[in-house]
Amino acid sequence: MQKGFNSNVEVSKVRTDTTSKSTEIVVGYPNEIKIDLVPANELKHYELFNWLATLFAPIAVGFWTAHFTIPGYSSSVFWSAVIFTVVALLFIVIAFYYQRRIHQESIHKKASLDSFI
Repeated sequence: MQKGFNSNVEVSKVRTDTTSKSTEIVVGYPNEIKIDLVPANELKHYELFNWLATLFAPIAVGFWTAHFTIPGYSSSVFWSAVIFTVVALLFIVIAFYYQRRIHQESIHKKASLDSFI
């Protein structure tokens, strides 16, 4: 075995007979594999609230744009903009909460490839 580009990768080479057409196969693999296991329920909630935040934020921006560009004061457009902004910010906060829970409750495992060879 010969060391590869960095210290975490081992490289093995296979060569054929040099009298015929020479073929060289280089296989690189890491010394260990890191696996992060995350709770699926929190991941599902994070993805849901992240999607809802990305849905409601442009709607809020659209109502704010309409409120500032429409001549004259329209209270319904103003209150729609306020409500969509509050709901979008609420979804953003909830998405960050679930993202933090995913990182705190994840399980980190490392497996050495030497045990598999």
